[in-house]
Amino acid sequence: MSTKSLLSLYTPAEMRRLYQENPALFDQLAAEAIKTACTARTPEQSLRLQQLQWTIDMQLRKATTPVARMHVMENIFYGKIYGEDGKLSKLVSTCKKLVQAVTGTAVAAENGSEPRKKQDVG
Repeated sequence: MSTKSLLSLYTPAEMRRLYQENPALFDQLAAEAIKTACTARTPEQSLRLQQLQWTIDMQLRKATTPVARMHVMENIFYGKIYGEDGKLSKLVSTCKKLVQAVTGTAVAAENGSEPRKKQDVG
C-alpha cells in the first residue's frame, strides 16, 4: 500500500491521536510521506526537493513550540515570495526587462527601489 493511501486512512483527529499514542508509527508515516513527496521526474529534481526538505527540517529544529514552528514555516514561505531573491522580485525584474525591451527605455521602481521584503514581526 502506498504512503498516500496509508495517510488517507487517518482523519486529522486520528493523526493527532496517533501522534500522542504511537509517536514512532507517526514519525514513520511522516518520513514515508516526505520521501514520497520528494520523488520527482528526474534525480536532479528529487535531489533539489530533498535539499529543500533538509533545509526546512534544520530550521524547524530551532523552534521549541508548535507556534514557533508555524512562524518558522511562515517565514520560509514569505521569504520565497518577498525575499531579496524571491518570486516577487524576479517577477518585477522580468516585467522591467519586458517594458524596457518594448519601449527602449529604462524603468525604475515606483519609489526608486526594489520591492520591499516582509518585515519579521515575531
